[in-house]
Amino acid sequence: MSVTQQAALLAERCSNAYSADRYRSWSAVAYVLLRHGLSERQAEAVMRSKWTRWAADGSSRPYGKVPAKVVLDYVNQQGMNQVIALTNETFGEVK
Repeated sequence: MSVTQQAALLAERCSNAYSADRYRSWSAVAYVLLRHGLSERQAEAVMRSKWTRWAADGSSRPYGKVPAKVVLDYVNQQGMNQVIALTNETFGEVK
């Protein structure tokens, strides 16, 4: 399965996440996280977390127009140790 297909399925699975509608493309958010090297589980933890809200809050773009790169920048600021901790908190496991 291609990363694009994986991202589309992940975005669909996370379509009920709190901040999904703040972004121009929820599939693009999934795509950039997966391409950046996050596992599908880690990307889902980020997409379901408050991180997406906080990232969007820091953007000057209007509601529904926030680009996916905003989430990636936020994830990079947090670092992989925090991504692992978030994943563990969300799913009760470290991946």
